[in-house]
Amino acid sequence: MVIVAAISDSDQSLAIAAEADKLARAFGDELHFVHVIEETEYTRIVEKQSDMRDTGTGSVEDNEAARAASGIEEVVSSDYEIVGRVGNPGKKVVEYADEVDARYLVVGGRSRSPVGKAVFGSVTQSILLNTDRPVVTVTEQET
Repeated sequence: MVIVAAISDSDQSLAIAAEADKLARAFGDELHFVHVIEETEYTRIVEKQSDMRDTGTGSVEDNEAARAASGIEEVVSSDYEIVGRVGNPGKKVVEYADEVDARYLVVGGRSRSPVGKAVFGSVTQSILLNTDRPVVTVTEQET
């Protein structure tokens, strides 16, 4: 089976990676890090690259995923795969977890007040509400 960890450009991604690595080692599972960029961000990057006549290798989503995964090798001892996707982050993470039949999803979150939870949607909340797979949430306190 596979442990799927959703990462982003945040500092919290290293804590998510470390927790996912613990699970992968405990179960002897594969480890996949998924990074999703919204379509508007994807379009912005593509336009910027065309303006700069950038002919870099790899797809935009894979390059962004590799950038988001920078530093993960310092906290992960398992072999891992980095996956890039474009679209709604909550939806794409759940779709990928279903695609690979993930044992667990590992996501980040912030400890927020009830009002904060009601007013601001979150990728974590979307994942929790739209998957039937076990989800491990690595939280950080809201500042």
